Amino acid sequence: MKDRILFWIHADLIHFGIAEKLQEKSDMDLYAIYDFNNHLTKSFKNQKLVNFKKEWYFWEHLSGINKNIDIEYLKKFEEKFGINLWEIAYTERAFGKDNPFYKFKREEILSIFEQECKFFEKVLSEVKPNFLIIETTDLHRNHLLAEICRSSGVKILMLSANRLGFKSSISSQSDKIDYDLDEKRESVIEMNSFKDLREYLEKYSKSQNIKEIDSGGMSISQVKKIKQSIRWMTKTFDEDYKKDYVHYGITRTNAIIKYLSILLKGRYRKYFIDKNFVRQITYDEKFLFFPLQIQPERNVDIGAPFYSNQIEVITNIAKALPVNFKLYVKEHPKMYLRHWREISDYKKIMDLPNVVLIHPTINSKTLLDTCSIVITIAGTIGFDAAIYQKPCIVFTDTIYSSLPSVYRLKSLEDLPQAIRSSLKKEVNLSDVNKFINLLDRNSFDYDESDMLVRICSSFFYDGFLFDTKISIPKMELFLKKNDKIYEKLAIEHIKKIKEFKQSE
Repeated sequence: MKDRILFWIHADLIHFGIAEKLQEKSDMDLYAIYDFNNHLTKSFKNQKLVNFKKEWYFWEHLSGINKNIDIEYLKKFEEKFGINLWEIAYTERAFGKDNPFYKFKREEILSIFEQECKFFEKVLSEVKPNFLIIETTDLHRNHLLAEICRSSGVKILMLSANRLGFKSSISSQSDKIDYDLDEKRESVIEMNSFKDLREYLEKYSKSQNIKEIDSGGMSISQVKKIKQSIRWMTKTFDEDYKKDYVHYGITRTNAIIKYLSILLKGRYRKYFIDKNFVRQITYDEKFLFFPLQIQPERNVDIGAPFYSNQIEVITNIAKALPVNFKLYVKEHPKMYLRHWREISDYKKIMDLPNVVLIHPTINSKTLLDTCSIVITIAGTIGFDAAIYQKPCIVFTDTIYSSLPSVYRLKSLEDLPQAIRSSLKKEVNLSDVNKFINLLDRNSFDYDESDMLVRICSSFFYDGFLFDTKISIPKMELFLKKNDKIYEKLAIEHIKKIKEFKQSE
């Protein structure tokens, strides 16, 4: 009997290319749910590149806001799948403060969830997939589908960028190791000192890897932004565009006003940062290091939903500090892509008497060298801490939280004890070597960041405008041009499918 593979295909088109190559290299029944805007949907309606047994276009199965909500259905859904819908709802950017255009009411959110849940249940009932092939879930809708599949026993193959730069992995959950599938081969990487280890890992630097990535094309020139904004107003913004709930409340006028407003706010916030944040480190001072993470961002909002308010987290850390320590909080340099945080947030941090706000231009390696402990919600800096021989405290399960030097916090009340315990810990080279080998054998060479840059520059105006039509012949040409990359991705997915089958 053939394997039945359900694909979730996002606008970045990576998984469309994987499906195209997978059908060439294996005999499986392929199905697809497209998470495409209306313009991309029109582009792909008659595509012949991938012979899916059946295709669904996600947004066609949502019919606006229904006034009569079936609460009993949603209650039974939560019980059936063991899923807390409100926990997932609070991860959605469109439903929260990051949406400047529309304030969703409780009933509207529940109406959206009812339609999504019924749609996903219908698809899964019809397909009965063995496997779900999906990107890292970074929106509530694809995260919801993955959790339904997980609860239903559908094996998940989630392609994620690795904590090692320029590498990726396929696992059941983002930022996790499938330990039951780990081959536990003999170590091939053995560093004799932490200095050697740091030098080795320089070529896999995560910060270097993501340096070229822009969020929403915000770093392109003003001329390009103006040009694509005019394209959006004249060609993209139509009646179909306004039907998607993520676009509720948007008009041409308020989009321009909000955009100009956030640009001005971003410049004022940067002025505030430059004027008030500390640029000189006091090297004889004892401190713990907490680097702020970009938000909105998957690792915090979905990975640690109960700790997503970083200002509250910092406040609680400040309460738990030993009296002879300070907390150094450093803003993330990439936060400029979100036009920085609200000044009121920075002032709340500055009001804490034992907390110091560090300027984003300060090199994190300097702070890693001189701090006593690193505390992070779920950032890669926690992995870097081990390389710099510093214990770490994290607020959720991460891929590196298996390291003995990492304290996985289970309750905020445990923070004082977690800090005191971590201050006594030492990082052992053998533990880090073992973990690096674990990462290495459960990952492969694939630069997701580079691939996203290629796709955005080829089809989406450098990532500034995704609501656009693309030509299928151009898509076919792109697939051929990047054939070796897609072949590697298909081979890695086939390998993972075989590993799952062998483990049964």
